[in-house]
Amino acid sequence: MSKNLASVESHADAQAWRWTLILVLVVTAVRVASLFVSPLELYPDEAQYWWWAVHPALGYFSKPPLIAWIISATMGVCGEGEPCIRLAAPIFHGGTALLLFAVTRQLYDSRTAFLGAALYLFLPGVAYSATLISTDVPLLFCWALALFALLCLQVSPQMRWAALCGAAIGFGLLSKYAMIYFVIGTVLASLWIPTLRKSLLGLNGLVIAAVALIVFSPNLYWNLTNSFATAGHLAKNAHWYDARFSVASLIDFLGGQFGVFGPVTLGLYFYGVWRVLSGRDRTDASRLLLCLSLPPLFLIMIQAFISEANANWAATAYIAAVPFVAWLIVDRLPAWGPMVALAPNVVIAVVIAVFTVSPAAVDAAGMANAYKRLHGWRELGAQVAAQAETNHDTAIVADNRNVVASLLYYARPRNVPVFIWDRDLVNNNHFDMTMRLTPDIAGPMLLVTDREDPKTELATFGSSRLIGHIDVALGRNRRRDTYLYDVDKYRGPDSATPKPKAKSAGKNRS
Repeated sequence: MSKNLASVESHADAQAWRWTLILVLVVTAVRVASLFVSPLELYPDEAQYWWWAVHPALGYFSKPPLIAWIISATMGVCGEGEPCIRLAAPIFHGGTALLLFAVTRQLYDSRTAFLGAALYLFLPGVAYSATLISTDVPLLFCWALALFALLCLQVSPQMRWAALCGAAIGFGLLSKYAMIYFVIGTVLASLWIPTLRKSLLGLNGLVIAAVALIVFSPNLYWNLTNSFATAGHLAKNAHWYDARFSVASLIDFLGGQFGVFGPVTLGLYFYGVWRVLSGRDRTDASRLLLCLSLPPLFLIMIQAFISEANANWAATAYIAAVPFVAWLIVDRLPAWGPMVALAPNVVIAVVIAVFTVSPAAVDAAGMANAYKRLHGWRELGAQVAAQAETNHDTAIVADNRNVVASLLYYARPRNVPVFIWDRDLVNNNHFDMTMRLTPDIAGPMLLVTDREDPKTELATFGSSRLIGHIDVALGRNRRRDTYLYDVDKYRGPDSATPKPKAKSAGKNRS
């Protein structure tokens, strides 16, 4: 009887794996193809990642280096066009879906595993993320790989699984420091689950920590030699010094989570959380998945309440949430449950795919504002490069990080460098740290700004003259206005600050 049951399970596993592989390959192929027909331009963060990729390093001001290394690899395959820069996104997401099949199968059965992979593949946040390149892409893959290795370590406490888990954590930290939530969640789970605690105590736990530290050490070294620039940026980016304690911001963040994870699936997740915390679900699988999903979501909710938080900041929560929700659908809903849970996400994913290749569809849906950062940079770059060549300028200067990043990519070819105008000589971004305009740069320069009368900027130059206005259409009656100034003799930001008048001796008071 046991042999027959094992045979049935093996057949079901193989069949579920084949269907999962087919689904992932088809969806990934469609998403890769859409990149090569999409008219969407690089948004400024993507352009900055491209710049990092052509200037490889062990770290950068705002992010660890893995995103740059990945883009460098994909550009080595097919060049520096937008599709090649973004190529890793759909491929990594496809790999993450396959890992989640393996994770869910470790915890449940093959039917739930197939559903888990499908749920991840069609999450609205994943469907959108697959059209761009961001640090979340490798982070989610590393998180899923670390979770898979952790589960394997529980079943078979071998050093290879500990080493794999440590490597996944290390590479996750090289993707984004949010990988630390995995460590926090694992510690919490080990306090709750005796079998997990037993598998992590002793040599295996030491191996995980050692391998993770070794893999992460290049970026740790970079931070040590650069005044912990990335860590400092993250702390400043939290804006706790400007606390608002806003319920509206918290509600806005939670609303965004329904957009990232899907309306039905997120509702099911919260239902599952309630079941575990109320004691109705005492299984180790649910406890583990709760510990690895709830902490990042809860901590970012606190961040949203104190100051602000982007919807994707809690993306790591949904790696463990996917198998948890897949099991809830199979276990708690009728046979039509998977269809009801998946249908809204599939529809959203299809709409996103259409938007990726059709600006007309974006305009018709009134979504131009959501895509405005992905249009207009090519035209702006071409006009700026042409103007700089006509003027025989020695440099192009912009007073905005987004504009600098976009000009680096789209104002090509050019024979002059690009610099950033910095108002306070404080490193607030990577370009402040590496490409700040200084008084020793001589000759006429082209100042690019979105302000028609940038008095503070112009006051730092010996001479200035408005020479052009670029008006770029962004769709749905939205436009980007950019102003070009011919400037010379940069004196530094202090020159824009009025000097205090000396007090008259006759007005001194004792």
